[in-house]
Amino acid sequence: MRVEASTVREYARNQWTGLLGRLAPALELALARPGRHVPCPVHGGHDGFRVFRDVNQTGGGICNTCGSFHDGLALLMWANDWSFRQAIEAIARDLRLDAGGASSAPKPGSRPHPVPCRDQTAAEESLRRVWEETLDPTDREAAPLRRYLHRRGIESVLVPGVVRFHPGLGYYEDGERKGRYPAMIARVSDALGRPVSLHRTYLTQDGHKAPVASAKKVMTPCGTIQGGAIRLFPEGPEMGITEGIETALAVRQRTGMPVWAAVSATLLACWEPPAGVRLVVIWADLDVSGAGETAASGLCDRLLARGLQVAIHLPPAPIPHGQKGLDWADLWRFRLRAEA
Repeated sequence: MRVEASTVREYARNQWTGLLGRLAPALELALARPGRHVPCPVHGGHDGFRVFRDVNQTGGGICNTCGSFHDGLALLMWANDWSFRQAIEAIARDLRLDAGGASSAPKPGSRPHPVPCRDQTAAEESLRRVWEETLDPTDREAAPLRRYLHRRGIESVLVPGVVRFHPGLGYYEDGERKGRYPAMIARVSDALGRPVSLHRTYLTQDGHKAPVASAKKVMTPCGTIQGGAIRLFPEGPEMGITEGIETALAVRQRTGMPVWAAVSATLLACWEPPAGVRLVVIWADLDVSGAGETAASGLCDRLLARGLQVAIHLPPAPIPHGQKGLDWADLWRFRLRAEA
């Protein structure tokens, strides 16, 4: 018996907490603390994920890196790496809808009418406010950003309207503000090119990363960033993709090719190139964990299956002692120092 998605959604409303707990045990910690930040069940970290306060009604949640999931179906597909049909069938079995049961589910007519999600409205307002407070990278006050990029071996390759500077952005951990720091702000777009979030790199006045637990963070998205990227340069038939902004800027400086930054290894693996691209060059990070190479290989296989030409470039040098990884910006900077 094939159960329709509309039927599943109707019977799952007001039961999502139990459903998610049974079908995706990795969400258990978040479900125990609705609205509170916990480690992401997919990529880890410290406090990047939470389910919405109305999770029992909607099943929704959000990861500051992976994006927003408006209902329980979307959340299960992401958390378990399921297809839409797999999620529908799993919920139907749990509620016994596939056998015409659902004895534990309330009748559809008893459910309240859906209400707009306040989390989404708050996210949009926060993104708008932070962006309006930023300055052009060439502004006199943006010296900390220029110093930071200079330390990474990057000069004058920023695109106005994509990367900007914030003179004093609040830094938060577990909802508590720990201080204010200058920051590099970059606009994150979804797979269709629509702005959905902002990437923040907290800095010091002299151009180093700020002395905080997570100097790089993504603001709560107002949509999904899976498949998206920081569109640093206009696309072309041949283009590059990296994890980090600094790596993308360094590649651009060296090669002249249009390069976008996918933000993380997790998002690199699911990046969607724009229409018209024929060749994708993946400038991967070399990590002790192997995460960068694994993400690059996964992306490569997916794009090759679509008929695109793909190349992977990994830094050829060994990872420096005591470091977690090596990216192309670091490699070229080290070489410049050696040649000086």
